[in-house]
Amino acid sequence: MLANLTERRWQGYLAQVSAEYAQLAVSERSWIAAELKQIAALQQELDDLFRRGDGPAVCSRCRGACCDCGKNHFTLVNLLAFLSAKELPPIADFSLPCPFLGPKGCRLAVSRRPFNCVTFICEGILDPLGDAGYDAFHELEGQLRRCYLNFDQRYAGSSLRGLLIRGERLAGRPFLKPPAVRSD
Repeated sequence: MLANLTERRWQGYLAQVSAEYAQLAVSERSWIAAELKQIAALQQELDDLFRRGDGPAVCSRCRGACCDCGKNHFTLVNLLAFLSAKELPPIADFSLPCPFLGPKGCRLAVSRRPFNCVTFICEGILDPLGDAGYDAFHELEGQLRRCYLNFDQRYAGSSLRGLLIRGERLAGRPFLKPPAVRSD
């Protein structure tokens, strides 16, 4: 029952943001594309660091327990990455702990994964990278956070808390309009 309600909300938000995005001025879509390009590059750098720390092997040993906590992490920024490429995200399965987790891992490209997913690198991955890896991770995470916050400052529907949570708080108001003063 809850999965069905969540699915209906999700579909509604996808339709709403898609319609709003289609109405944006070319200059606004260009701003989005430039920001998304920077986000994609930073997320790829974080993934490179994850792989240098043997992340895939570490995650396979714990069976992706962290990914089981990702139900609401997909954000407006992630959706805009799909829409700007004239695509839709994979079909979300809200009966799973993470609606984008498949039998072989995450079904989202690294460049389109949620902030929380690409910035969570556990000690088992980060420790072997030493101080240089730790410093690189924190520098990249800070740069990426600032990029996501640029969207938060520009659009009412943007939040690191995720599209589903933000959509509920907007209560039908537009995602891609400037935010009112927020307390969250």
